[in-house]
Order: sequence, then structure tokens, then C-alpha cells
Amino acid sequence: MYQQNKSNSDFCALTLYLNPTGNQAPKYEYKANAESLFTCSLTKKKYKLSQINEWFMTEGVQNFVKRGHTAKWFAKTQQIETPKAYDKGDFQMVLSFIMIKPYKPSANVDGMKTVGQSIPQYTPQPMTQAQPSAPDHAVPVQNMNDMDDEIPF
Repeated sequence: MYQQNKSNSDFCALTLYLNPTGNQAPKYEYKANAESLFTCSLTKKKYKLSQINEWFMTEGVQNFVKRGHTAKWFAKTQQIETPKAYDKGDFQMVLSFIMIKPYKPSANVDGMKTVGQSIPQYTPQPMTQAQPSAPDHAVPVQNMNDMDDEIPF
């Protein structure tokens, strides 16, 4: 199922296996009956879709909730380990409702500054009076033909 590098107490999920339909996308490629059962990774007990709330309130799952874990849906496809004669493909979909560890931002590494410390902060500058761009002795153009420059050849 999933690779678990620690113990089973670090992983909590409700998993459902969907069988191949033999169709290609955009049609549905995997299916499961409405009576299909989800399997708890902690107790191996089976739950119906209508019993997910009951599973969530069990003591094992509530231990994860108390530690700040949240639930998220995940799906993956995997090779069918023991294909049956009526299977219409080589892959099955695994749909899981997994309890995920809360995100904790890590402390700075090797004494390096965080991004907020390394980027200079904005400091408002006082407004200044705009300076005129034309000199005091400037005169407006009277004839537009005076504006044409001769091309040097």
C-alpha cells in the first residue's frame, strides 16, 4: 500500500480501491460500487462511505486530530498485485482519506537569515516638490518647420 518508514502509529488513513473499467479518458477509467468499503489503516476495520464521520470520531483517529493533523484526500494508480480474470486493466486506483501532519515552518538553517530579515523593509520617504524641467529662458516653438533637422551628408 504506502511505504511507511516509521511505525503504523505515524500513518492514519481510510482507503478504497477502485477497479479499472477498461475505458480511456475522458470516460471514467476506474469504478467502485456504492457498497464498497473503506479500510482503516490503524484497525483494518471496514467502513461505508456514510460511516466516514464515525471513523473520524474513533479514538485512534482522534489522537491524530489532537496532535493537529488534518484530513486530505489523495489518489494514486498502482499495478494490480493479484489481477482477477474479470479485471479490465492492469492498474487500479487507490483513493485515501489521509491524516496529514500540520505544517511547521522550520527555524533558520545554519544561522542564515530568514527571507523577511534579508529583504530590506520599505521605509516611506517624505514627498518633495517637483522641479521644473525647462530652463528659465526657454521659449515655445513658433514655427514647426524650425524643428526639422537637416540630415548631414
